Amino acid sequence: MESKGVEGVTETWPRKKEAKDYLEKHKIIELLNNLTGQLIYHQPSSPKEFMIEELESLAKARASRIDYPCLFDENNIQSVAQMMDPTGRGYITLAQYKEAMATLGVTKIEDKPLGGEADKIMLDTFIRDAKLGLVKASATFSDKR
Repeated sequence: MESKGVEGVTETWPRKKEAKDYLEKHKIIELLNNLTGQLIYHQPSSPKEFMIEELESLAKARASRIDYPCLFDENNIQSVAQMMDPTGRGYITLAQYKEAMATLGVTKIEDKPLGGEADKIMLDTFIRDAKLGLVKASATFSDKR
């Protein structure tokens, strides 16, 4: 199969797969999603300068292997947990778990989190998984590829 490129140049499907593999290998989509989330959250007056600073911050974090920038902190995660459990039951449903993770931007979640089989995921499980997921999502510039 062939398709026309941006400039009308004919491209083959293997080239598209090669590009997709490259983006996945180097976590480019995750990096751009992270930057976009930071932009939307902070809404800086100089977005290009802000992105440069964020990339420099990621480079420093990569070199030191600590302090990856993250859009949400523990207070935000606690707030999401409380919103999902307004009556204070101490647990959320699997559907709530998935929705909350998506809200936080955690795309790679446990298929069967602890308590998911009973549809009762304890808040501490949610908080732990959210923290781990956010660390992984924020570490898009790490050496681990």
